[in-house]
Amino acid sequence: MKLILAAAALVAAPPALSQVQGSGMKVLASADANGDGVVTRDEYARARLANFSRLDRNKDGAVSKADFKRLARFKPQVADRLDALIAAMDTDKDGKVTRTEFAAAPMPLFNRADTNGDGKIDASEMAAVRSRADTMKRQR
Repeated sequence: MKLILAAAALVAAPPALSQVQGSGMKVLASADANGDGVVTRDEYARARLANFSRLDRNKDGAVSKADFKRLARFKPQVADRLDALIAAMDTDKDGKVTRTEFAAAPMPLFNRADTNGDGKIDASEMAAVRSRADTMKRQR
């Protein structure tokens, strides 16, 4: 279940998916590959893409509804949102997201965190993102 929520957060993390922000924050915080305290757009993109194989649970080379059958059964509201995220990333509209489509998908979580638009998330921007995530968590 954690993995599924992380998928949604990695892809979009819009306000309607506030419950998955924590998972997205973990990916964002762990994306600092060189340990310099700054997460670049490339570092985040690589960290996000590293999760593709885990999301492709049936190992067919794509992420689709078929990878989340149990979620659909037990958490239909989350499954509906995940379906919408898959549809948004599915550029050829075949019902599945390939690694290439996943890599090319927008990164709104990163974009919102990078408040000065310099392509990097520094310590102060990361602190602001954590604060917003904590506020959202308390409001649930």
